[in-house]
Amino acid sequence: MNRFLEYTAISNGYDNASHMINSVFHPSKFEWMGPLSGALAYFSYVFENILGIHAVVATILVILFFLEMHTGIKASRREGKGFQSAKFPKGWFKLGVYAIMIGSMNLCSIYIPHREFLGFDVNIYAFLHYAFYNYIIINLFISNVENFVRLGWEMGGFIPWIAGRMNLKAFIEDVPADKKEEEK
Repeated sequence: MNRFLEYTAISNGYDNASHMINSVFHPSKFEWMGPLSGALAYFSYVFENILGIHAVVATILVILFFLEMHTGIKASRREGKGFQSAKFPKGWFKLGVYAIMIGSMNLCSIYIPHREFLGFDVNIYAFLHYAFYNYIIINLFISNVENFVRLGWEMGGFIPWIAGRMNLKAFIEDVPADKKEEEK
């Protein structure tokens, strides 16, 4: 077996089997890679089995959440409000509410029996589960765009047109009164 491993390593461009093992598995870095891998596995398990969200969707949710926090803090500073630690838990509370909504509907969709109706397997809790997390993704997207507008990004073209149709005032840039008079 040792000879085969040595031959495989050398024929694939490594100096020897030890060099291949160090390059492929990095055993010297297990001290921090092992716990990190375990933590990621735990979070993946929680997201997929408890909340019922695939790891990729969970990653999108987490990125949108932290982007919202970052842009919200920057926008508040830009508006002269600064960072208020008393308001900071609002975002975490919102994330907790989201997790409870998504997780409870996922667990209901798994553990509450559902029946067929007109030949279709109807599981209202599965529908609510997917509806909740899609709603939350859209909500986080809207919050981020609102923060981008507060940061001074100009939303030209399609976004203001859609925002006007959907009555999303935050997407439509307000023109200050003095600029309106200058345009006349």
